[in-house]
Amino acid sequence: MSDPRDPYRDLHTHEESRKLDVIAAAREAYTGAWAHLGEMVRLIWLPGTLYLALNMIGAMLPEEGNFILGALIEMASLMLWVIISVAWYRFILIGEAPQGAFHLNFSRREARYLLVSIVLVLLAAPSLLFAGPPEFPPAAAVAKALAEMGSAGSLVAFFGLLFSFVCIYFLIRLLLLLPAASIDEPFDIRMVLERTRGNFWRILALCILSSLPLLIAYVLIVSVFVALNLPLVIALFFSSLLSIFFAIVNVAILAIAYRELIGPPGAMAAERDRQNTA
Repeated sequence: MSDPRDPYRDLHTHEESRKLDVIAAAREAYTGAWAHLGEMVRLIWLPGTLYLALNMIGAMLPEEGNFILGALIEMASLMLWVIISVAWYRFILIGEAPQGAFHLNFSRREARYLLVSIVLVLLAAPSLLFAGPPEFPPAAAVAKALAEMGSAGSLVAFFGLLFSFVCIYFLIRLLLLLPAASIDEPFDIRMVLERTRGNFWRILALCILSSLPLLIAYVLIVSVFVALNLPLVIALFFSSLLSIFFAIVNVAILAIAYRELIGPPGAMAAERDRQNTA
């Protein structure tokens, strides 16, 4: 049974299941994002505006001689994105919608979310090193070093790719730690791995369904502006606005997956208490 605080409860199409229904979850995420777009934008309008502004400044910033400024912009953008994500997760999973015009707070909750995000990024690091694009300097350096090793380098590259696939496998399954951190659940990696068993491809499919339309829309917008010889900064602005909707969908996808596989808010804490008293 869905939690009564869940604002998406009227959109649920099935009871809690240990196997995700990809189509139903994607439909609920898109429908819910559209139905609650105004309220969810109200929650993050200040950090969202700052985030979009910093992204546009970073995109227009010359690469040469602006390393420190670029790093500061990236760091500030990351902090803002954490604030935005936590606010959306809490709205979707527990119906929290604080009153007031300004919602710009980075507390212990956001710090926990950031910590989980860093761990997940580290899981993605091997794939970037061994299978990243040639334009990515670390990947280019690894490829060069392996080429100089000859046949031994080929063996290292094989095991590196194998290790990368293993990391990606666990990365996808551990994505549900993000909504858990947002609603102050204890970190129970064992429980998450148990509840996501057999759902790797389903979660991956949901992630693709939540991102692919944005990539297609972005390419179309840029192509039209290039064809009409219009300033790309305008295309960047419109694509940034469009990204807000798909960012809500991305958060909703993981929130729905969390609800269906882990359970309602408090499920992790209840499981931890049960284990402690067993």
